[in-house]
Amino acid sequence: MAAASVTRLLPDGDHELHHIYDSRIPVIGVGEGSWPSLVQELRKLTCLPHETVQKRLNGTRKYGVAFEGWGRRNREFIHYFTPQQVSYAYHLSADTMSDLLQESARARHIDAKVLNISRVEGGALVEFEGMASERYDLVFDARGFPKELHPDRHIDISFIPTNTAVIRRCPTMVGAEGDGPFLQPTYTRAVARPHGWIFVIPLTVHTSYGYIFNRDLSSLAQVESDFDAFLETDGISEFEQRAVIPFPNFVHRQIFDGAVARIGNAAAFMEPLEATAIVSAQLQIGMVLHIRLNRPAEHLERDAPVVNRFLIDNMLRYGLFVGWHYSCGSRYDSKFWRHARSRAWPRHRKAAAPEAVGCDALGKFDEMIELMNQSVIDKSDWNRMCAVPLTSYCQVSQGLGCQS
Repeated sequence: MAAASVTRLLPDGDHELHHIYDSRIPVIGVGEGSWPSLVQELRKLTCLPHETVQKRLNGTRKYGVAFEGWGRRNREFIHYFTPQQVSYAYHLSADTMSDLLQESARARHIDAKVLNISRVEGGALVEFEGMASERYDLVFDARGFPKELHPDRHIDISFIPTNTAVIRRCPTMVGAEGDGPFLQPTYTRAVARPHGWIFVIPLTVHTSYGYIFNRDLSSLAQVESDFDAFLETDGISEFEQRAVIPFPNFVHRQIFDGAVARIGNAAAFMEPLEATAIVSAQLQIGMVLHIRLNRPAEHLERDAPVVNRFLIDNMLRYGLFVGWHYSCGSRYDSKFWRHARSRAWPRHRKAAAPEAVGCDALGKFDEMIELMNQSVIDKSDWNRMCAVPLTSYCQVSQGLGCQS
């Protein structure tokens, strides 16, 4: 996405662009949901009609997230994109999206393992395995989340109570619609289960299932057993086991330093409950390129810390929004849900305290909660945002039963 964005914004080719990837790292197929902004973004990056893009992605049109068994009310509710039943995102195949964007990047594609990326005088240095190092003016680091968190480099958002995903691929549940794209409205299902929750993402070639849980509270065997039981109730008898992925929920303290921009899971990661990964990468890439291409170079030292703080603040707002989903528990009075509601979520005030993170994401989140709980919301506030719009907060709050 970064390489395709550079190609679009610098069409004259007066630069040398390298797209570096390691083909030995497989595409697992996590993060196959998105937000509506991606629909327009892919149209701009590929110069292809929306219908063609959707077909290439094996995609369906995602109109929101359907929650099952979350909150105090123990009922189903949908977090719609707004305008409701008009705005939609994509459910997409991760591997085909990568191919589509690579075609749109006018770059030299380099298949190599990157050993290290560091800022040096006048740019950044990339060190390779078995190749000479290269110096660049700007590097987008998309190598994924760290194996371990370090307090001096990472903000641990431990108020999100999950840390592992079991990914399975099952037969498709949507029917073909001839040669055109699949147009029926679809929703990502987020189903509360005793050990966490399960996502269900319908694509035209398969259905992605993922069980998101906490490995410190539940064993893999317990989760696999409950996963089997759930698939049986869904009428699924066969599946492909894709991966078991441990993950941290975190935000990097140095997303952008002027020469190196961490993007995607290298910048921040949080469980996929609200599909925040791709939309976060869009923001990170867009902000960095806007500054680098539209501001004089002599302002970079002053601009970079401002951009970095803005990106950290926005990622933490996403994290608070996701973690807040657990504040009202679920239909299950299990070890996981007691921990999520009573122990993990209450940590958010300390974890996101301004003195600990260097921004006031927590204050803005509190303001949004207070605004949402007013008996009458003034029209001037209808378009307020805290990473996501007020309408999202209201829908989720009412669905969970946590409004005062």
